[in-house]
Amino acid sequence: MPKSHFNQILFKKALISLFLAVGIYLAHFNWLDTLAEDYTEQGIKRTLITYAISRSLNGVISVAQGTEVAVAPAGVGLNFAPGQILDPVNDLIERFSWIVMASGTSLGIQRIFLEISSSVVITWLLTVLIIFGVLTLWLYTKDNEIAVQRRRLLNKVLIITIFIRFSIPLIAVANELIYVSYLQPKYEVAQNKLEQTSEEIQLINDSSKAKNQAEISQNSDEGFMDKAQRWLNNTQRSLNVENQVEALKQAVSDVSQQVINMIVVFIVQTILFPLLFLWLMIRGGRMVLKYF
Repeated sequence: MPKSHFNQILFKKALISLFLAVGIYLAHFNWLDTLAEDYTEQGIKRTLITYAISRSLNGVISVAQGTEVAVAPAGVGLNFAPGQILDPVNDLIERFSWIVMASGTSLGIQRIFLEISSSVVITWLLTVLIIFGVLTLWLYTKDNEIAVQRRRLLNKVLIITIFIRFSIPLIAVANELIYVSYLQPKYEVAQNKLEQTSEEIQLINDSSKAKNQAEISQNSDEGFMDKAQRWLNNTQRSLNVENQVEALKQAVSDVSQQVINMIVVFIVQTILFPLLFLWLMIRGGRMVLKYF
């Protein structure tokens, strides 16, 4: 056998052995698993916070939709609900809350798979297979057909076990890196905007409720002058309805766009990227299996 070819074989065996040794290190020292679990927990917390914000916003919008402004300009009675202009936004937010719930479910499933893949059984099974794999690589020299088939079977089982042990942690770490690099700014801007909008609509609801309660208290035991004053107040209030409508429109002016941004962030981070990374790892595993 030429010396250069022999050196190539030795280098290949050393490289494979080093790779397998790193696999044992990662499997037993758990720093990759801890990192993946932390990232998954952070994703779940973001999901819970966002779900709470979306439900809160949905609630204050529902209150605004049910708030009626009763006015009687020029003696003509009119009941008007300014919050009805929020119907499309409220529908969008309600659907968004379902997407957030689905994203949280996806992250919960990933956490369960992390616990399974990092279990003691999988870790020690991988360790035993790596030890046998390294010993076979360096010591097993038989070239008959049965020996070759056994080595191929051992290598395939080893590769599949490596995939089971490390695919989910690697997906979680890669997914978080993508989030921090590209998605986090969109998420933070959208979250702040939704919180601000919820507070603004709540203030509008509180103001409308206070005005209605004040009017009810003024209507009891009123005389002629009080009725005249109430008519003037109703007329003025009818002119203020437009201001309330404009306030609601201003409060939700950017909500739809921010909700869409949030939907993109959650779908990409919890569904598209994990599936993409999983597909790439499966493709890579199949290529390695064909080589062996």
